[in-house]
This record gives sequence, C-alpha cells and structure tokens, in this order.
Amino acid sequence: MPRVPLLVSLALLGMALAVSAWLYPALPDVVPTHWNIKGEADGFGPKGVAAWLLPMVALGLLGFMCLIPWLSPQGFQVDVHSRAFSVLLVALTALMVFIHLLSLAAAMRPGLPVGRAMVAGVMFFLGALGTTFSGIKRNFFIGVRVPWTIASERVWDDTHRLAARIWVVGGFLGAVLAAAGLTLPALLLVAPMALVPIVYSFLRYKQLERLGQL
Repeated sequence: MPRVPLLVSLALLGMALAVSAWLYPALPDVVPTHWNIKGEADGFGPKGVAAWLLPMVALGLLGFMCLIPWLSPQGFQVDVHSRAFSVLLVALTALMVFIHLLSLAAAMRPGLPVGRAMVAGVMFFLGALGTTFSGIKRNFFIGVRVPWTIASERVWDDTHRLAARIWVVGGFLGAVLAAAGLTLPALLLVAPMALVPIVYSFLRYKQLERLGQL
C-alpha cells in the first residue's frame, strides 16, 4: 500500500472526526440525513449517527482498499502502487469527508443548499475517477468490470480509454451544472457515463471475436 495516499486519507478522516467532536455538543438532537433532488431534507436521524457513521464507514472502506492486494486472485491483482490507485484512494476518502462535512453544516444551518453542493461534489469525484481509468489494469474490484472486459485484456484497455474520456467530461461538466443549480441535468449525465462503456465493451469484444483477435 502506498504510504503517502494512505496518510493523506487518514489525515482527512482524522479531520472529519475532529470536526464531529468539536460540533457534537452544538448539534440538535435530530438532524437531516437525506435530501431529495430539490435539496430539501426528507430524512432525519439522531445526531450520533450524523456525527460518526460516515467517517466510520469511510474508515472501513479504507481498510478494505488496503486488503485488495491480498484479496485479488493471481493474474488480476490491483497495482496499488500506481498513480490510478493513489488518486482513487484519496478521492474516495475526500468525497466521503466532503459529504460528511456538508451534512454537519446542514444540521447547524437549516436551509443551506446542501443538495446542490452534494451533487456537484459527487460529479467532481466521478470526473476525478475518470482520470484514473486509463491506468487501471484488469482486476475484479475497480473499473468497468463486465464479462467482456474481464474476458479480454485488450477489451479492458480499450473500454477504459473510452470510459476515461467520458467520465472526465461528464463528471466535470456535471459538477459545473450542479454548482449552477442544474442538479437534474447533472444527474442525468450519469446514465450515459455508466452505460456507454458497457455497451462499447460488448461491441468491441464481438468485433475482435469476429476478427479472430481475442
């Protein structure tokens, strides 16, 4: 496991826990935990859940990421020392910390436009994730993991080169749209971002199959 990304991720989680401890006495007993597409709170829970649950989930996910090399079968190991894995590790932790801090801010200041900021943050994360796709080697945990990419390393590489472009453009464009208040159009971008690489992987596999190049 690369040391610097791991230490950065742990520092982000430590900051999130420190903010929770600092704000905990001032939090109302019942706080918003979910928001609809309009950014209106439509789910509520005890402040203990809002203060500690997401950082704990993020810590558990970080632990799982550390176990990926051990869990990976022979020939499908994730290269944890690659730039792609480092960016993914830090970006995923940063996203969860960002959502956690937004939730705390919403609890302290009702009426804050949390929904818009949250969608923008998620779309920005997807764009950042897209920058790692071209560097991800075939594995069972990260990337576009469908039968045709798993079956062929060439299809995997071709699909992830395409997915990288689609996710970077779609993610960052979605972040801009959401920041401007256009959260629904931003969220609609997720569908082609998810589906186009899958359809392409199938078509590419069949093309190579016909050419006898698998």
